[in-house]
Amino acid sequence: MRKRYFIAGTDTGVGKTFVTALLARAFPQCGVCKPIQTGYPGDEDLRYIAQAAGLAGKQIYNPRHFTKPLAPQQACAQDGLPPINTKKLTQDIVAFCQSFAVSFIEGAGGLYVPINRGYYMLDLIKDLRAEVVLVCRAGLGTVNHTLLSLAALRRRRIKIKGLVFNQTSPPDISAADNPRLIQEISGLPLLGIFPYQKKLNPKRFKINMNGCDFAEN
Repeated sequence: MRKRYFIAGTDTGVGKTFVTALLARAFPQCGVCKPIQTGYPGDEDLRYIAQAAGLAGKQIYNPRHFTKPLAPQQACAQDGLPPINTKKLTQDIVAFCQSFAVSFIEGAGGLYVPINRGYYMLDLIKDLRAEVVLVCRAGLGTVNHTLLSLAALRRRRIKIKGLVFNQTSPPDISAADNPRLIQEISGLPLLGIFPYQKKLNPKRFKINMNGCDFAEN
């Protein structure tokens, strides 16, 4: 059975690309899709993942990219392009994922980042029928951001595989205990807790696969 996992974030800059690289390293025969890349002329995030995981060109896919570092709806307009056709985008992603037993799809920003008028990243996840790996900051503010994101996913009845915490800045007093507290409140498994890194290096770490087999269910 083919599986699709969406790497979502509680915000921008929480380490979704880093986590996607870790997952791709764990499943070297996977496909990796970045549906929308903003702020670059090309698919820099995918090249980072491909290099870190040793993926071939046919294993990565970026159907839409825009030059301005903005939410997709805004970035598309700033580039003078017509609004993103979300039905076509979904179809393109599903078609790519059909070639792989396991696919990882990396989002852009948080769940309510607009892709088109009235259509958000959350809607794309739902339309793809993907299961979510939620990437969260470890430090101050993450309890609120994470629980709000989980509530949004659960309202839409989207399956959640588990949580990953990244220390995106030097740790504050809350960082050590936040993952435990959120796990206790949410009842979700922790797939990884990663320390602050000045330069992200996915070759140093692994996703915690204990009791969480991405190849099944």
